[in-house]
Amino acid sequence: MLRFIRPIYTIVGIMFLVVLTACSATDDVSVPDVQQPQTETVEPEKSQTTEPKPESFDGYEDYIDYISDIPEFEPYYKTVFAFEELSDGIKSVPIEEVKAMYDEMKTAFNYVLVNEYPLVYRGNYEGETSFVDGYEEYQAAGNDKVISNPVNVVSLDQEGNEFLTTPLKTILLGEDTFNHFDNSIDVGRNLKKSDFTLEAPNKPISVVLGIAYKDIYKIGDIFSLELISEVMDFQVVGFYKSGVGFSMNVGALQDVNLDHTIVMPHFIPDYKPVGEAAVFQHAYHIGELLSGYIRIPESVEKINEDTYEHTMDMIDEVAERNNISGLYKMPYWPVGFVW
Repeated sequence: MLRFIRPIYTIVGIMFLVVLTACSATDDVSVPDVQQPQTETVEPEKSQTTEPKPESFDGYEDYIDYISDIPEFEPYYKTVFAFEELSDGIKSVPIEEVKAMYDEMKTAFNYVLVNEYPLVYRGNYEGETSFVDGYEEYQAAGNDKVISNPVNVVSLDQEGNEFLTTPLKTILLGEDTFNHFDNSIDVGRNLKKSDFTLEAPNKPISVVLGIAYKDIYKIGDIFSLELISEVMDFQVVGFYKSGVGFSMNVGALQDVNLDHTIVMPHFIPDYKPVGEAAVFQHAYHIGELLSGYIRIPESVEKINEDTYEHTMDMIDEVAERNNISGLYKMPYWPVGFVW
């Protein structure tokens, strides 16, 4: 499969938004320092780390009844940053305004970030396919050819040079989310607050790895992967215990198992990006700070239209204060987590 890198300005999160609205590595998988080809930027594909369970609902009331019966279900409204509303594409994300609104969102709400866009291995991947994002879905599709093999996809840079890419299972956690796993560390440490600011692009980003990575890396190891459009360094600070995971999204129907997953902080870069790829990555990554989840304080059975309208009014006020009105969306149906 030959994949040409080209700009795509349709946010992945909007795919999820439309669905809701319609309802209302091997023995030697070490990653070398990778030289960054001068590619055009492409929006990261949605991760398939999660495994959705089949479920259907007759309507909103049926859905509310369903989630009311889920033990330990925490209801949230999903927010999505509307990249498609930007007149000049992703690179025109109002960086400072988004960061200011994010800070206010954390104060006004119980606001959490759990994002899924895979880190990408550049070069010939010879590791276990269990670490590859989307490989199980490719296998399940069989001969249907609906899903392409995600391993060693051939891409082209701007000069027409070929290189191989393989997406790896990745979860990005916000600074108010990582502590759910404080008691789930097997070796090393969990993420900490200081990991959520990156002072320079050449500084390694702290990551906690699933237990399956324990035979490949050790604490302190540094490896290089592509984040969104730039290759960054990542340093192992811990490993999760076996079987650690959670459920999320519509009806908490997506099971997330961290055994073969890289977990990184949704950090805020504290430096000025240089170069087209860096500018694109900077803008997309910061824009995604507003693609999060707002905790609904009411119990599930008490969630109604007034709950939604009140939450939306509060978001509108925050957005207006930060000159960012119209750059976010929030579906009516609540989603949720089971930690």
